[in-house]
Amino acid sequence: MATISVSVQMPENPQGAWDKASALDRFDEWMTIHGGWCSPPPNKVGKGTKVESLVKVKGFKNTINWEFTEYEEPKLIEMSGRGKGGVRISLTVHVREAEGGSELTLDAKFGGGVLFGPVGSVVARALDTDVKQSVANLAALK
Repeated sequence: MATISVSVQMPENPQGAWDKASALDRFDEWMTIHGGWCSPPPNKVGKGTKVESLVKVKGFKNTINWEFTEYEEPKLIEMSGRGKGGVRISLTVHVREAEGGSELTLDAKFGGGVLFGPVGSVVARALDTDVKQSVANLAALK
C-alpha cells in the first residue's frame, strides 16, 4: 500500500483550517484527485457518514464508496474508501494549533487491485505529486 504524508502551515486558526478541509462541497477547489461527487454531499458529516465520489489519477478513474471512520471537529477526519477492482483508499486529515495559525497534515494510503505491480508504481508517483499539490491548494484556498 502506497502511503503519502504531507503537512502545511495555514494562516487560519485550527477551526478555520478545519472549516476549509471538512467542507465536502469545496473538495473540487483543492483536492486534485477529486472528480466530483456522485450525488450531492451531505451538509453535515460525522462518523459513519457515507458518500460516493469519482477519483481520477493519471487518466485512471474509479468510483469510490467512502465512509467517515473518525470525525473529531476541529482536529481529525478519517475517510476510508473502496472502489472497483479492489482499490482501497484512506485519507486522514489532522489539524493542530501551530505558531501563526495551524498545521494541517494529510495522510493518504492507496492500495489493492490495479494499484499493485507496474501500474501501481506509476499511480503512486502521480499520487505523491497530487497529494502535495492538494495540500498546497488547500492552504491557498480563500
